Amino acid sequence: MYTMENLFHTSWQALTPKQCYRIVFGARMYKGIYAPGRLPMDAEMKVASDYLLDVLRTAALPGKWKMIYTQTSEEQKIDLFHDLPLLKPENAFRQFPVKAIKSLRRNLHLVAPDESMANSTFGQFKFADNEFTRLAYFQQTGDAYKVNEQLNRLVATLYLPSGENFDKSMVSEYADLVEQIVFIWQKALILEAYANTREFVIGRCPTFWPKPEHKEGEASPAVPTGPIWHELHYDLAESEAFKGFDTVENANMYNVFDYLENLAKRKPNANA
Repeated sequence: MYTMENLFHTSWQALTPKQCYRIVFGARMYKGIYAPGRLPMDAEMKVASDYLLDVLRTAALPGKWKMIYTQTSEEQKIDLFHDLPLLKPENAFRQFPVKAIKSLRRNLHLVAPDESMANSTFGQFKFADNEFTRLAYFQQTGDAYKVNEQLNRLVATLYLPSGENFDKSMVSEYADLVEQIVFIWQKALILEAYANTREFVIGRCPTFWPKPEHKEGEASPAVPTGPIWHELHYDLAESEAFKGFDTVENANMYNVFDYLENLAKRKPNANA
């Protein structure tokens, strides 16, 4: 007879990155839907069940998934899910778990960016980061209405019609639709994926984008970054590397940040 230890992997090394992502997504999603004192909607229950089964399939050792699926009740599956050894809140992910935002009635189909926003332009990133830092600002001031508004705008900035470039003139329209059709827990996952991606970019560019120093346990005041990115955009447009505002706008964000990091590293040498 197999015990819990026999059924599941016991280390991240035994899983592929994609499998790890699925487990973490499932944990975050399930926690959001089954928050204390909250009554989930029927549509959310269906999604929760699908995610739950996918997480169990991912975590189970090869050949043991059918045993879990066929020999346990729904309540037992939930108990197994809560006992998984790999569900730790500190495990970050940069893959956007909500793959698309769709509504046939509203003729809407927006798709997620690639993992770590690898296919995103600098123009899209700077707009998204302004929405993100404005959200953080309103969180610190305690304005729940503005926090929700900024979250909708952040999602509307990150998700684009398939094959189309980012268009800031459409953000307000898409944000209104996001408010109507995207669940709170889905928006929370998208927010977390963006925040993790942002940390990844900061870690990739330690010279250009050093982390601010502050006392332990003391949060840094949130400052909207829009004006900073906009000024930098004009500086880049005058550089030999990019030559033009639209060129910078449509350049891959990682090409821009790699250039800025290399430029920042060379600056001290230039003054030597």
